[in-house]
Amino acid sequence: MTTKTDDVVVVSVRVRQGLLAQGIAALLALSVPVLLVLYWLTIPTGAWVWVAAVQTLVLVAVILGVFRYLRVCVSVTPTHLLERRFFFGTSRVPLDSIARVVMLEMHRTMASQSRLQMFVLDANGRPLMRMRGEYWSRNDINSIASHLAMAPIEHIDHPVTLDELQATRPEMLYWFERRPSRMP
Repeated sequence: MTTKTDDVVVVSVRVRQGLLAQGIAALLALSVPVLLVLYWLTIPTGAWVWVAAVQTLVLVAVILGVFRYLRVCVSVTPTHLLERRFFFGTSRVPLDSIARVVMLEMHRTMASQSRLQMFVLDANGRPLMRMRGEYWSRNDINSIASHLAMAPIEHIDHPVTLDELQATRPEMLYWFERRPSRMP
């Protein structure tokens, strides 16, 4: 989505909405049978009030999660790259601190489908931001990359496995994706 306010162009993309629908469907598939059994067992004893209280708390947490999920976005302004995250607030990266953008197709194993990944790196090669194809559409990633024209964009032309990235550029991965025992 591109909006224009006071002659300042702002490009903003949102996370895939289909993932939210899948998550809600999975939550319903798991919770409805359990709740039905719990109500069936507790209504005769009068303890159903506790089940209803816990169900209400879980529902409030789910509504809060949906609200936070719908707010997740990545935006490019004339001065900053902004990432509104699910858990940790908003990340503001000044555009002049971006040294390079790496675009590559990554798959977890040789059997899995590859997904586009975009890594925004500083001058020391440290990641400033990452857009993963699991959460962002290919068009959204390309849209953000096209607005980061101040930095060179490096395209890795062959699909990369997670193991290859761990061996060659582990600093670009999240901490939970790094496996020190596999690194050379």
